Amino acid sequence: MRPETLWSCRTCAACVEICPVGIEHVPVIVEMRRSLVDASQMEATLQKALQNIHNKGNSLGENKRKRPAWTKKLDFEIKDARAEKVDVLWFVGDFASFDPRYQKVSQAFARILHRAGVDFGILYEAEMNAGNDVRRVGEEGLFQHLAESNIETLKECDFERIVTTDPHSYNTIKNEYPDFEGNFEIEHASAMIQRMLADGKIELKKTLDYRVTYHDPCHLGRLNKGYDPPRESIRMLGADLVEMERSRDNSFCCGAGGGRIWIPDPTDKEKPSENRAREAARIDGLDVLVVNCPKCMNMFEDARKSTGNEETFRVMELIELVEECMDLGDGAATDGAETDSADEAVPPDVPSALPHATHGV
Repeated sequence: MRPETLWSCRTCAACVEICPVGIEHVPVIVEMRRSLVDASQMEATLQKALQNIHNKGNSLGENKRKRPAWTKKLDFEIKDARAEKVDVLWFVGDFASFDPRYQKVSQAFARILHRAGVDFGILYEAEMNAGNDVRRVGEEGLFQHLAESNIETLKECDFERIVTTDPHSYNTIKNEYPDFEGNFEIEHASAMIQRMLADGKIELKKTLDYRVTYHDPCHLGRLNKGYDPPRESIRMLGADLVEMERSRDNSFCCGAGGGRIWIPDPTDKEKPSENRAREAARIDGLDVLVVNCPKCMNMFEDARKSTGNEETFRVMELIELVEECMDLGDGAATDGAETDSADEAVPPDVPSALPHATHGV
């Protein structure tokens, strides 16, 4: 099999879902990718991302001290879960910490939790990439290092449960960390939001008159069956939810999974995110494509522009819709709005070479 064939997989598990004889394709592909990583047969951008994660603990190559810089825009302090007991430990994730567009979502989620009276905290600079996508590109040794480091940090904290807005982090902490003695109660933010809405802990000041559609993230939907809470929340917000042609277990991947967010797509072919954006645009009167994952947000913001749908619909996180209905005064991110980068806080370090990691099985 050609290397480019193996690297084309998004590990979205759509093939596993529809296979009539129950073949598990993804673990086989990941195992074959390990040999490619061993032989350094990978895109330079993927190699750079792995270097960044090894050296800085995040895929963007940012100084770890800048991981909590997004919190400085808030008018309240978030607890340091390393130093204080909290009910909820929020595992933020790389893109939710460093991506300028998704930093706004992280700030919105923090405001929602704060207003709802949730006792929560974060790990600040001690958090590292959870390792979900690192494992799926075949860098098993680096994954195990990340898992063991995060588990050690989490075990030193005093909390009841973990929440995360990132389905990739959710998947690996829930399903893979237990293999490394990391047994934690964890839920995705959409499930927590739905429960708080149902219990009246989130007070809505208004409802939405938007026509929306919802994209199921592969790691929340197909891999972990988290289909209903986001949809129930959208309906409680008053929005008119119209499903795309492919949804739930037949949802179409945004294209970021399996480490593909670190590998450029061919310029002469339609990207998965563009295919999905065009599918959403076929819904008459669509106002918002609702996403529930930092990587989906990243992919669809680009695809909306590259498919000529900038004026057709907006891409918004479920969290942003909730904040809008709570009328907290901060509002959702707007297209073209300037976003301050965390880069001002600490100058970035220069990445060094990635030592060859030991690959487990």
